Amino acid sequence: MIFRTHHRLVLLALLVCMPIAGVQPVPAQQAPLPAQRAKVVAEAEEDYTLYCAACHGDQGRGDGELASILVKPPSDLAGINERHGGFPFWTIYAMIAGEEAVPGHDTFQMPHYAERMKADEEKPGFYPAHIRILLLTHYLESLQPE
Repeated sequence: MIFRTHHRLVLLALLVCMPIAGVQPVPAQQAPLPAQRAKVVAEAEEDYTLYCAACHGDQGRGDGELASILVKPPSDLAGINERHGGFPFWTIYAMIAGEEAVPGHDTFQMPHYAERMKADEEKPGFYPAHIRILLLTHYLESLQPE
């Protein structure tokens, strides 16, 4: 009985002292810090520029250099939130990974870049394809207006 009372007093003391000392409990899900987000986006920018920008444009608006000559115009990647009522992260990941069909990506004009990323895995300096696709998904999320 004394043991349980002692634990309760210690717990009560911690709960009272933590806010006074400026210690806050960590929330279960914390948004990434701006520096973390910037690092993730920067990691993916090269892949976006290399594989996506020629058709989708630098800002993802579907206005890249090659957009006008394509049979199917590239989609506005910066408008994903608006079209879906939020960013469907894992759906976009599956599309980039070639696991979900994307109109226009099934033609000779729009190859599945995930296959190219997988081919790069054995080369020095390249992340595994699934990591690059994950980073690219975060990059597309960063193109969405606030």
